[in-house]
Amino acid sequence: MLDKFLLEYVDTLYNNQNINMEKGQSNLYSKQQYYEFLKPVVEVLKKYKDYSLAEIRNVLFEESGIEEKVRNFIFQREIVPGLVFSYGTEKYKETIVVGNKQEVDLDENNNIVPALEKMTEDTIFDLASVTKLFTSLSMLQLVEKGVVNLDDEIIKHAPQFNNLKGITIFDLLSFKVPLKTTARIDAVSSKEESEKLLFGMEVGEQSKRHYTDMGAMVLKYVIENASGMDFYNYIDVNILKKFKMPDTHVVIPKYKLDRVASTNLAGKYYKDGNVVITSDIVKGKVYDEKAQIMGQQIGNLSGHAGLFSTALDMTNLAKGIIDRQVINDYYLDEMAKNRTGKEYFEDGERKYFQYLGFLCYTKHPILETSEIFHAMSGRSFSITGWTGTKFSVDPINNLFLFMGGSKSHNRMVFIDPVQEDKVKVDDKGKRTIVLPNGEEKIISERFAWDKSEAVIYPISKLALQYKMVDDIYKLMNEKLVQDEKTRYI
Repeated sequence: MLDKFLLEYVDTLYNNQNINMEKGQSNLYSKQQYYEFLKPVVEVLKKYKDYSLAEIRNVLFEESGIEEKVRNFIFQREIVPGLVFSYGTEKYKETIVVGNKQEVDLDENNNIVPALEKMTEDTIFDLASVTKLFTSLSMLQLVEKGVVNLDDEIIKHAPQFNNLKGITIFDLLSFKVPLKTTARIDAVSSKEESEKLLFGMEVGEQSKRHYTDMGAMVLKYVIENASGMDFYNYIDVNILKKFKMPDTHVVIPKYKLDRVASTNLAGKYYKDGNVVITSDIVKGKVYDEKAQIMGQQIGNLSGHAGLFSTALDMTNLAKGIIDRQVINDYYLDEMAKNRTGKEYFEDGERKYFQYLGFLCYTKHPILETSEIFHAMSGRSFSITGWTGTKFSVDPINNLFLFMGGSKSHNRMVFIDPVQEDKVKVDDKGKRTIVLPNGEEKIISERFAWDKSEAVIYPISKLALQYKMVDDIYKLMNEKLVQDEKTRYI
């Protein structure tokens, strides 16, 4: 029975990966690959016939090697001080808590001193661009309710953007239209100046990189004008309160500040040898400079960044999405459709434009470049934040993953290529660089690329194994209840 179930399950997952996918996104994961990582589930069930469901999951966790992979990523490569993962199925949530939310701080003389704080299950993270998820969901809720239409022009609902005549909500949700301002928003000194730049935004020239913050920043005003509510208030009423997300804030209450993961003391090493270390990102201040200027600390939420949240809150949101309670199935389907990705040739080499959906990533044909593990369904979507956060949902296989981290804290986040010859890599993969003042600093610049292969894809595999176990127990008419486990590594 189990062997037959495995073969049928492989067929199901193989077909699920192609739902919603275009030709270049199809058949990215082979049946043999599915079979190889799901076969251990059957072997464990056969070997431990008398084990409970919880015990089976424990065996699968141990055999997955996840603990070693996570420990290596945090404690040997030191690419990020610590992480919290929350992942699982509609019936099971597993949380991994590892490392530190803070390593150092500044004393009264502005000197860097040790100030170790352990990561906790309720650590609050700067979501950065994961905030765009709330923008897209809010926008689609308003479309679903008939308040706005996807083909409405932006100026119909936000007339202050008078240079965007002919540009629609759909255009900005799907990254189809490049936008530009006459100067950098993060270079001005006040919210009023930044809004003046934003309202004067024009259509720019399309580049090979479609991803941008600009569209989400505009859509925030569409949401406010169409709903008659401040953006954060709209989110609070229509998402946060409905899905039990009490720790998701723009302005973090003072009594919660000690739970915030530090993003301060990030370093950049420029071409001319100049080194800049941020020293003013206190807990509760968002890292993103545009969100700062737009008024995050006074409660004004921008559409591209500015929210803080926890693993539990984001898990509750993921489950609400899977249950089709946040947006309906039609718009959930629309969310993950590729809007920008395609192949092109440059100097005889095949390359790809980014594969983007509605303010999110959809599956990329090249695994090393994909924010979504290829074994997931074709309706999966993912959003990542610069600070080290990630949110993924697979609404067909009913899987979710949230990662909270702070890759900028006490790390070099940018090294100009001219300075690359100074970078050292040890036998553990830890990357460091000696600054002109003689100080050696850890480099986290490759976090966005390295995280997927190191921890995201292995955890995604494990979640699929857990899903298979759930489905086998369901078939055996065992009663499945909501279950969860926290692992401190």
